[in-house]
Amino acid sequence: MTKRWGGYTKPLIVDKMTGAILDGHHRYSIAGELKLARIPVIAVDYLNDDTIEVDVWPAAKIDSLTKEEVIAMSLSGDVFPPKTSRHRIADHLPPIHVPLEVLARKAPISPHGEAE
Repeated sequence: MTKRWGGYTKPLIVDKMTGAILDGHHRYSIAGELKLARIPVIAVDYLNDDTIEVDVWPAAKIDSLTKEEVIAMSLSGDVFPPKTSRHRIADHLPPIHVPLEVLARKAPISPHGEAE
């Protein structure tokens, strides 16, 4: 996601059980700076989905990382240094392009209190 592209080109990956951001902390921070109302997200069952693997990047200052450690760090409000965790997701994530002006608008709310 960059201003140059005028939108998000990669969704955040979020654990659907905890809301922990697994990939996209910097994109989340930029969304706050831009005061976006919404952010593209793919929700996954991180701990129970064996097709999602976590490893560390070769230049990381640690040797290994577990999914539980990733969740704990995310929920702590802190983040690992850039290029620490490396997630491999078996399902190919298709490219997206969601314009910033769309993300800046709040989702309409139905009479039942749900986003439409």
